[in-house]
Amino acid sequence: MRVHLLDPLSVDFGTRSSDNGAVAEERITFNQVTELLAGSRGVPGKRTFFFLAGDHERWARVWLEKEQLRALSDGIEELLAGLPPATRPTEPGHLSPGDPRGEPFADFRGGRLGLGHDADRDMVVLMVEDGDPEAATPVNMRFSATRAQMKALADRIVEVCSAGRPVCPLCGAPMDPAGHVCVRSNGHHPHQTAAQ
Repeated sequence: MRVHLLDPLSVDFGTRSSDNGAVAEERITFNQVTELLAGSRGVPGKRTFFFLAGDHERWARVWLEKEQLRALSDGIEELLAGLPPATRPTEPGHLSPGDPRGEPFADFRGGRLGLGHDADRDMVVLMVEDGDPEAATPVNMRFSATRAQMKALADRIVEVCSAGRPVCPLCGAPMDPAGHVCVRSNGHHPHQTAAQ
């Protein structure tokens, strides 16, 4: 899974169509996010992952697969590493301490992700297309954040994804609290987690 690197000034959201013509879409744009966070809900092994973005007035939550979230972190790091040095002083990248107050303006499953750099504003741009092909009104979101905000988001994603189940030292598969049957030992010896 990979996040596409885009030119944010020349790329627009995709438009869906059906047998009856174009599908109405909801387009959300945050020109400068003030709310930004990645997290998960649930217990290890049954977690769901998300990130949220918003401004002072409204916010949106995007649900992603763990692999998508990891790919987003990798894409952010790759994009930031390829940028020329910042021409303006950088501020620390602060993430939101938790979900903003109130209900999200949009709450949807993310599909295709794209990252780019707006050189005129020295902002990182993330575009998210709705991942639900059955959505009556697909949501597409685009937001801009500072380099420091996106670096902090990438670091937080690594923390969130690493907080899951321990990994089997032999096969690399996640282990449940009761252990797991390891394919590297031909399934004959269940491996226990360190807590046992």
